Amino acid sequence: MRGRQPTLVLAAAAVAFLATSCTSGPSSHEATASTSTTTTTQPSPVGAWSKAIVVVPGGNLTAVSCPVPGTCLAGSDTGQTYRLTNGKPASLGPPVPSPSPQGVSYLSCATSTFCAAAPSLNQVGLFNGASWQALATIPAAMGFTAIDCTGPTFCITIDGEGNSFDFDGSGWSGNLGAWGAANQVSCASPTFCVAAEGGPSVWNGRVWTQPNQADPQGQLNAVSCASPTFCVLVDSGGAVLTWNGLGFSAPMSIAAEPPLSGTDASGLTGVSCPTTTFCRAVDSIGRVFAFNGVMWSKGTLIDNGHALTAVSCPTTTYCVAVDRSGNAFVSG
Repeated sequence: MRGRQPTLVLAAAAVAFLATSCTSGPSSHEATASTSTTTTTQPSPVGAWSKAIVVVPGGNLTAVSCPVPGTCLAGSDTGQTYRLTNGKPASLGPPVPSPSPQGVSYLSCATSTFCAAAPSLNQVGLFNGASWQALATIPAAMGFTAIDCTGPTFCITIDGEGNSFDFDGSGWSGNLGAWGAANQVSCASPTFCVAAEGGPSVWNGRVWTQPNQADPQGQLNAVSCASPTFCVLVDSGGAVLTWNGLGFSAPMSIAAEPPLSGTDASGLTGVSCPTTTFCRAVDSIGRVFAFNGVMWSKGTLIDNGHALTAVSCPTTTYCVAVDRSGNAFVSG
């Protein structure tokens, strides 16, 4: 393990600020998997996590979406997708032919029978619980970077040129006009989403706000919204920002670690908040951080020697994290 694990507890002023100002056909082939047994032997703020479950040996998993406990879809940087059912992985193949993902957060599952993936320049695939379906082509799209869905009648995407399109259950809209490529989008409803762009941008059901300079210290890597009045964003410097329905808090550091070179995201790389009092964040040196509604825990190492890239928690009792080495980890 590189570096040391810092113990980070909110100061009283920060707690007060949070409380008042910041309230945001599938393949039959299965990959070889290790037995899912917990490695945590004593109580931990982040809960007990399984050993590494090999989803794709030597692969790079960049996305995971779990609509319900026990069922998740994960995506790789080559556009391949995999289903995890009670910790057992199976290949689903690519949602689109010859995918070339422009962003890491190209996969979203709203239910166990409805997922959407946008890993190509201008095509979106829908999953019906058994297989990827016929493609939708959006000619005006210029390389999707992120997608999120609240249900079978609403998804929203952003591409690398700042174009945005939404899905109403039957088709895709024209350009809604975002402000730039997003690393991730999270929607609490069809009328409320937040995009982690150069700065955070908010969707009100009609338009995106212009990103502000809420985080001048780092790159926003991920966002998760439990409700229209509570979202958490995490950045490459190891800081978190929260949304309270009116605005974003200042960045607050919860993780200290060396940055990674190249194009790989560093710092905090993923976050998932199923409620306003439960979040899990992951980082680029294999740690998990927990939020209990008041403060963040110190990082707990669950993936020594590997970088965690994403986490999904459909409930407060079940989470799955994935890494750049093709592994998944289950808590719950």
